[in-house]
Amino acid sequence: MNRRPHQSRSQYDAFSPRHAARFTASTPDASFFESRKRIPLSTCALLFALAALALTLIGNFIANQFVHTDRVSVPIRGLPESFDGYTLLHISDLKGDSFGRDQRMLSLALDKADYDAVVITGDMVSQHGNAQPLYALLDVLRARGSAVPVYCIPGDSDPTPTSSAYFPGGSPFAPWVLGAQQRGAQLLSSPQPIRRGDHTLWLSTSSQLSLDIDAMQKQFEQQYIRAYTSGDDNEIELATYNLKWLEETRTARDAMEDGDTYIALAHAPLDSGELALNPLLSRIHLVLCGHYLGGMLRLPGLGPLFVPSGSLPRYGVLPGDALISGLRRDGRTYVYTSPGLGSSGKDYPPFFFRLFNPPTVSLITLTPSAL
Repeated sequence: MNRRPHQSRSQYDAFSPRHAARFTASTPDASFFESRKRIPLSTCALLFALAALALTLIGNFIANQFVHTDRVSVPIRGLPESFDGYTLLHISDLKGDSFGRDQRMLSLALDKADYDAVVITGDMVSQHGNAQPLYALLDVLRARGSAVPVYCIPGDSDPTPTSSAYFPGGSPFAPWVLGAQQRGAQLLSSPQPIRRGDHTLWLSTSSQLSLDIDAMQKQFEQQYIRAYTSGDDNEIELATYNLKWLEETRTARDAMEDGDTYIALAHAPLDSGELALNPLLSRIHLVLCGHYLGGMLRLPGLGPLFVPSGSLPRYGVLPGDALISGLRRDGRTYVYTSPGLGSSGKDYPPFFFRLFNPPTVSLITLTPSAL
C-alpha cells in the first residue's frame, strides 16, 4: 500500500520549516560571535614565577630537614705519619634546632662517618636556653662511640658557661654545660694534648694561646682573695676553677714544641693577620670556626647575599664564600668555617632562613703537606 506523498518522510524532513516550527531559540547577539579574551602575557609570567617560587620554597624546606656532610681534606705542614688521616667531626651553630625526633636526621648523616674526635664550636644552645637538642645530639654521638672524645667551646649566643650565679651543687658551670658534661662532652678550658706515638696534636682555643698568663694569674688570685674574704661559696668555686684552668694552660704551653701539630677552635673566624701577631698563634696549622651560618640566604652562582658584619667587604653585602664558609688559607694557617646547622641568629633579621644552604656537619681529615 502506497503512502500519500505529503505523508512520506525522509532524512531531510527534520530540517523542513514545518518540522522545525515546533522548536524555538533566542537570536544570538553580537557577543556570541566575539572571541574569548586572552590572559595578558605579563599575568601569565607572574603566575608562572609565583608557582616556581612556591615550588622552590617547598623544596628548600624539605631539603632543610636533612643534614649535609661536608668532607674536607686539610694539608698540614710537617704532619707526622701517625696523624695522617686523623679526622675531626666539626659541628657548629645548632642554635637549639632539632632535626627529627631525637636528632634522627643527624644520626642518619653520621651513619657511615668515621672520625677520631668531635669538636663543637659554639652557639649550640638557643637564645632561650633550650639545651635539649644539644643533649639529644650528644646522646647520638655517645651511642655511635663512647670512646671518641667530644670537645666544645661556647659561642656568643650561648649562656655564659661559668659564673658565680650558677650554684647547683656549688658548681661554677652553667646548667647546659653540666648537662653536656654528663653526656660525655668536655668544655675546652685549657689546651688538650692528643698523643700518638712520639707525636702530639694540641687542641686549644686561640685565646688560650694568646692570653697573658702572668697578668691573668694576678687577676684570678685577687678574685680568689675577695671570694675567700666574703665567704661566698659560689665565688670561691669560680675563683678556684679559674686558677685551675689557668695553671693547666701554663703547663700545656710549657710543653708545646715547634714540631707539634696545632688546631685551634674559635666560634667566630679570626681577623685576617691576627694569627701573625703572636708567636704561639703563628704555630697554628688549622683553625675551626663557625658563626656566619654560611650567609643564611644564598643563590647559586652568587653565594651568600648578606652577612651582618662590619668587618666584611661592602659591610657584608655579597661578601663571597672565602671569608664566611669553607676552607681558606691565611698565611701559613688554614681556616675552615662551618656553614653550621641552625636557622636563626641574633645578628640576622628574624625573617631570614636557610635558602640553598643545607644544614651541614663537617668531616675534617688531616693530610701531610711538604709546604
